[in-house]
Amino acid sequence: MIVKKLVVHHSASARSSTKKSDIDLWHKQRGFAQIGYHKVIESNGSIVAGRPEATQGAHAKGTNSDSLGVCVVGNFEKEHPSPAQITSLISVLTDWCKVYKLNSSNIYGHTNVLGGTTKTSCPGKHLNASLLLIKKKVQANLNKP
Repeated sequence: MIVKKLVVHHSASARSSTKKSDIDLWHKQRGFAQIGYHKVIESNGSIVAGRPEATQGAHAKGTNSDSLGVCVVGNFEKEHPSPAQITSLISVLTDWCKVYKLNSSNIYGHTNVLGGTTKTSCPGKHLNASLLLIKKKVQANLNKP
């Protein structure tokens, strides 16, 4: 798979009680073989592996074939991501940009992903509002020697 986009999601569930295992179960109940995201960032900032990165995801209909998805646990229409989650998200996105030779312009919130066909508010207004700053921090990390 040639990765051209990095897509940020939220779980749209309570940050305090949702785990990667919950999301995996929900996705299997929807008929997915396994969790659709490649990484999950839990409430304490822990980064948990999802689908293998070489495996096409099931996270952004219309653009799964050329993207990786990271889900930050929480309903960011109602709550804010924790500082630890933001730090971990910047780390994941920076690492992926380095590995796949991308830059911050290749990072999208699910609602704005190019080629996506699903109408959604994901990653929620509170995380979506932080994406510009997150992208700037990722790019600053990439510009370091």
